[in-house]
Amino acid sequence: MGNRISLIWIKLCFVCAILLIMPFYYSLSGTLLAVYLFAAGMYLGLYFSMPIWKAKWVTYLLASGVVVLVQHFILTPFDILPWLLVYFLLMEGMQSFATKQLVLTTMAVLLPTMFTLSVLAVSDLFYYHLFLFIMLIGVGALTHRYFRDNEKFDREWKSLLVEYRALKRQVLENEEVARVEERNRIARDIHDSVGHQLTALMMQLAVAEQAAGEGKIASMVKQSKQLARESLDGMRKAVKALQGEEEQGIASVIHLIRKLEAESQMRVQLTTKTGVLSQPLTNEQNIAVYRFVQEGLTNAMRHGSSREISIILEIIGEYSFQVKVENKMEISSPVEEGFGLLNMRKRMEGLNGRMEREVTGGYFSVKGIFPLKGVTY
Repeated sequence: MGNRISLIWIKLCFVCAILLIMPFYYSLSGTLLAVYLFAAGMYLGLYFSMPIWKAKWVTYLLASGVVVLVQHFILTPFDILPWLLVYFLLMEGMQSFATKQLVLTTMAVLLPTMFTLSVLAVSDLFYYHLFLFIMLIGVGALTHRYFRDNEKFDREWKSLLVEYRALKRQVLENEEVARVEERNRIARDIHDSVGHQLTALMMQLAVAEQAAGEGKIASMVKQSKQLARESLDGMRKAVKALQGEEEQGIASVIHLIRKLEAESQMRVQLTTKTGVLSQPLTNEQNIAVYRFVQEGLTNAMRHGSSREISIILEIIGEYSFQVKVENKMEISSPVEEGFGLLNMRKRMEGLNGRMEREVTGGYFSVKGIFPLKGVTY
């Protein structure tokens, strides 16, 4: 990023220096100076507005045309400084990732310049500039190949990075699932063994308390019974705590979003509508929501054209829960349902729900809807 910013500043300084040197070097004044300043302003406006033009070759054509007008009506085709701006445009236009854009921008710069070259046809300068154009086109082709290969490498590296992070999250999630299963197993063992034994002990102590009647032994039995009851309550709280750690669907989603933003510089906007946080979900529903959001985020990272992702959780009509993942995507063909989307659909269908996906205004959204109170879609 730092190298790219430095290159932009170098280009800016070069263009401004050439435009500022020309009126002083050629001693322009009066009407010529006013016309030149107008033309220089047009050139700068066209050059710095290039990022917002869809057909960039049109901008290069107009900018090159402005230089040609300056050469013919203000200066002369023999002056070298305007040619530097033409060479600059040629090299700038060839630093593209797409071959089609390379050809179009090259032709857009050369087309107006051919008129100037035709004027120089009787001069040795014609061969001089022709040689420079051929050399610069060759250098530009090599530059284009470098940028194209670099872009390909960058895409592959980012793809591998996404897969690595997905595998890393999957390993951590598998470990968490194993821990949850182990906690549940321990909780069941405690409940089945220790809980039943404490319950049987309390029953035996109750019988012993009735048989002891009144006296010191009865008091000791009563205290033992109270201690057993307290132990049983403590054991039940511990079992509930162990089993309750799994029931954190929305909290797990928030943790996933924080982790994703920290790892990949994605910006995720989470919106929870009224009633979502207070709605009790089963473990199965919590896990389905978590996995749905996880698959949606992974899909958006792989295929999205922006770093911004929107997640919306809401209750629909008090009977349905909806989770929606939306991201910007450049879509030129119908979206096919791959492995990730298929998993998301199966998770919703496992809850007697459904999954919907749509493309509107350059945004791809996928919704998961499932019933809360036994409604089947």
